[in-house]
Amino acid sequence: MFRAAGVLWVASLAACVTVRAPSRTAVPKCPEPGALAATRAAASEEAEEEDGDEIHDEVTDDGASGELPPPAPPRPHPLAGLSDAELDRRVAEDLASLGPISVGRPNAGALVNGVQMPPSPEWEIVNPRETWGTPETIDALARAIRAVHARFPNTRPLPIGDISDRDGGPLAPHISHQSGRDVDVGYYYTTDDKWYTTANGDNLDLPRTWAFVRALVTETDVEVIFIDRRIQKLLRAYAESIGEDTGWLDQLFGGPTSRMRPLIRHEKGHRTHIHVRFYNPIAQESGRRLYRSLLAHKVIKPPTYYVKYKARRGDTLLRIARKFHTSVKAIKRANRLRSNRIFATRVYRIPRRGGVAPPAKPLAIPARRLPPPRGTAAVATARPAQPLQAEPAPAG
Repeated sequence: MFRAAGVLWVASLAACVTVRAPSRTAVPKCPEPGALAATRAAASEEAEEEDGDEIHDEVTDDGASGELPPPAPPRPHPLAGLSDAELDRRVAEDLASLGPISVGRPNAGALVNGVQMPPSPEWEIVNPRETWGTPETIDALARAIRAVHARFPNTRPLPIGDISDRDGGPLAPHISHQSGRDVDVGYYYTTDDKWYTTANGDNLDLPRTWAFVRALVTETDVEVIFIDRRIQKLLRAYAESIGEDTGWLDQLFGGPTSRMRPLIRHEKGHRTHIHVRFYNPIAQESGRRLYRSLLAHKVIKPPTYYVKYKARRGDTLLRIARKFHTSVKAIKRANRLRSNRIFATRVYRIPRRGGVAPPAKPLAIPARRLPPPRGTAAVATARPAQPLQAEPAPAG
């Protein structure tokens, strides 16, 4: 039902690329400053210490502290002039005319009128069935990837993992990825490694990976980027070695000169991939205004949300499931439990279904965290200099 709204947009984006067979030849390493050698070696040694049972995705609405940048100027919304009555009529009779809709939160939401990530020689889609998102998400991801190819023309395709299911909602084995705004992507490697290879100081292509992260920060409305702290150390050391502004890097990674909430944060299990969450000013505002109509007309089901419960002595999963009117299977999935064993005083996430109240006011999107002007020339490497700005992906 939701495919029609995005067909023209997908066609326009797919038409602007020439599909060719992905090259699997080794990518030559970009020359790096010698000061990175010790950092790479240390990271390689750390990588030998496994995380144990890594959680593929425990990324939800985290409680990171710190200030946010001031809000960016609000953007015109295509539905701004329509009354609530007209919007309700369209939900019932002409849903596609409302465009993409991101409902609720990343870990308790839905996606309406989403579009599928189109093929391109610049990226490689791992599972097409789970790469549905909003046009804002797809555009932003494509823009950041193209920034890397603009600087390094011989770059191999970047693997793209899960975004969302066609209609959003729970997407196993994730907790987030429910509203078309979360994306899993691979790292760029200096070796011929495949999707979900653990990155370390020996195989990580720092120039390309940093160019990708930098483009996400400076050219898109990114909300948060989750990267394992060991990979963060490598990326920050590389950025410093090419002259990026230290104060700006403190804003991104966290540091003594910044009071802002870090934009790049650690999350266990993210040495194999990067998790990116985008703001969607258009689709999120549509979701806020249309939420009750979508529920009333049964376009979406009430999104699942989570409450926290501290287990007590004598508790069992079955007892907790009955208390919260859920199932043992749902609790195990929400907490990545492999058995029915639980521990007293440990806090568990309990899934509930009943909807998520939309915010009363439109979302304020923070301004992008741009580096000082002197930092823009610092991304040059031994390769011929090219503009960092990638060609914007077509919209429609």
